[in-house]
Amino acid sequence: MTPIARSEASHAPDAHAGATHNVAVELLLEAGVVLAESLDLATTLGRVARLTVPRLADLCVIDLSDADGSIRQMAVASAEASVAEELSNLRERQQLDPAGEHPVARVIRSGTAERLSQMAGAQLRSFAAGSEHAQFMIDRGYHSALVAPLLARQRTLGALSVLRLGDGGPYEEGDLEVVSELARRAALAIDNARLFSEVRHVEQRLAAILANLAEAITLTDEQHRIVFANQAAADLLGAPTPEELMRATPQEIMERFLILDEQGRELGIEHMPRTRLFAGEAPVPLLVRNIVRATGEERWLIARPSPVNDPETGKLLYSVNVYEDVTEVKRAQIAESFMAEASRVLASSMDYTATLRQVARLAVPQLADWCAVDVIGEDGELERVATHHADPERLALAERLARHRSPSEDALGVPEVIRSGRARLYTDITPKALAAYASDAEHLAMLQEIGATSVLIVPLAAPTRTIGAITLVAAESLRRLFQSDMALAERLGRRAGTAVESARLYTARKRIADVLQSALLPESLPEIAGVQARALYRAAGELNRVGGDFYDICECGQGRWMLAIGDVCGKGPRAAGVTALARHTLRAAAMLGQSPERMLATLHEALTRQQTGADMCTVCLVMIEPREGGARLIVALAGHPLPVLIDAAGHARQIGRAGTLLGVVDQLRIHEVECELAPGETLLLYTDGVSEAGAPEHQIGDAGLLALCAEAPALSLESFLASIALAASERAPGGLRDDIALLGVRLENELR
Repeated sequence: MTPIARSEASHAPDAHAGATHNVAVELLLEAGVVLAESLDLATTLGRVARLTVPRLADLCVIDLSDADGSIRQMAVASAEASVAEELSNLRERQQLDPAGEHPVARVIRSGTAERLSQMAGAQLRSFAAGSEHAQFMIDRGYHSALVAPLLARQRTLGALSVLRLGDGGPYEEGDLEVVSELARRAALAIDNARLFSEVRHVEQRLAAILANLAEAITLTDEQHRIVFANQAAADLLGAPTPEELMRATPQEIMERFLILDEQGRELGIEHMPRTRLFAGEAPVPLLVRNIVRATGEERWLIARPSPVNDPETGKLLYSVNVYEDVTEVKRAQIAESFMAEASRVLASSMDYTATLRQVARLAVPQLADWCAVDVIGEDGELERVATHHADPERLALAERLARHRSPSEDALGVPEVIRSGRARLYTDITPKALAAYASDAEHLAMLQEIGATSVLIVPLAAPTRTIGAITLVAAESLRRLFQSDMALAERLGRRAGTAVESARLYTARKRIADVLQSALLPESLPEIAGVQARALYRAAGELNRVGGDFYDICECGQGRWMLAIGDVCGKGPRAAGVTALARHTLRAAAMLGQSPERMLATLHEALTRQQTGADMCTVCLVMIEPREGGARLIVALAGHPLPVLIDAAGHARQIGRAGTLLGVVDQLRIHEVECELAPGETLLLYTDGVSEAGAPEHQIGDAGLLALCAEAPALSLESFLASIALAASERAPGGLRDDIALLGVRLENELR
């Protein structure tokens, strides 16, 4: 402790006095700096409280008196943080009674400082806010206290209290003088902060008034006549000065504009908020779309009425009308909403012709009265793929107009925009300009019937080229297309152009995939005397058609046939290469007269000769040899699901024995299993895309597949395979995760 806080008995009296004086001066100087640094009340008082600890006190509390007389603790500081926190929580629960005997309450009421040189438990209990408060003071050893009023400009704002805890010495009169001076300076800072806050509030109110005056403001009477207007209102309502605006009648002003609500319904003077205010209603602010009839200029406004009543009678005298121009905000909102919906439509299908028609419907009347979309076709010719107008009867006019070609079109119209890749806006559409553009009298008559007031053409811009154009036309709705509309139209053109190009690339890839996959599967299955053979293939995705599953049937000689079905790991060109290798290797091995086990070994050798990391493959291979009274089957499996044999009664069972996956380990384990296929029985070979279709907990599985096979005798072979594929698709409503290949053979009742 410093001498002023804990003076030692051994110090000489004059030395102690000098030290005390120095500490007091130092404290007050630091307080002056702190109080001058900030006008934020809570920050300032917290720092003042911390100045006193520990040099002057063990605990410091600053309380303020609120307007209602209640006492509010504003700052507390302690040598032990836990003491300050506990006291703050306690004072929130047990506030001081302004009329009570607590020293803070007495000092605030009297405006006179108090020194409590020594406090015992009985005294603490006498002025405590409650039993919990009393116990806290006793437990913490409240020993001596100084309480000084916060006096400023003949007002007591609160009190500053410093306390010694435990066995500290009592405060002296000199200490009270220091604390009183600190309280006086703090009170002046508090009052200055209050005055600053009041001045700031006045400035804020004044700023709000000035901000409102910057908006369009009118004052109208019960007859809807404007009795006051600022220049912003005159500019908004088409008058050069406020005085001229005030001379115009309400009807003259309304006739200058087409006023619509958010849904596009036309509004009259009776719908205006000021009119409804005089009708005794409490209207809410109204958002309107304001179109200047003479120029087509469009603004979005929020009209807010406020009543001005007679102070004596309460009668409504005037309506103060504030018009907030929210055009930019509303246009941005409309643009984002429109682009979100347009993006959704464009992403909904790869049929770009259909989606562009939907986009044209979205653009009318959101962006214009007419919308047309032209796209360069695969043959290089310009094709009109979409035209839309809100009135279906006028679409016939657009179709007739599209059949006429203007001599100026290459220089001025859609072809020029496609060629340059730059948008064009035409606003000066005069009769003379139409006549110059028209190819003949009939063409001119149709152009005049369209009644275009402005035309905006933007490119359909794909990432690397321009592939078409979107034409927007403003006509009968009074609106005009301006430079500000071009940004949104160009965004639409870029988004649509990208979608069209993506759809074309998708279509091209799909065609390539279809051609390649067709080359990897047999064009048709051979005819086997006395045996029906059918196959079915379903790709997991439109562009996943290349590679994956395969099947084949080929003759091995001596009346024997090879049935093969397999699944290559992976998709795309690499899988396609492995699929071709597998199919043709098996065919070659079959022609060489190899056994099923040896065929699979030959394929394994071919796979392992591929570059490192090449490919795995599963195969189910069945050698079938039709003969009198049935057919002999030899089944060999390499990591593939077991085929299913279905008798004429619908009983199904798996046949064969599991073998090693091809292309992985060199020591193959392939087992040949012989069995018989009787007349009327069906053999089903399939890939795991069938049994694993659907979510893991809802897959068809082996048991489900056997149950489906029970229907085989009642169905043709084609229908049976189709029913299996349908069941797999139904288990996977979000789409198949793996390809499906099915190969079925059925022995006829009489062998030919």
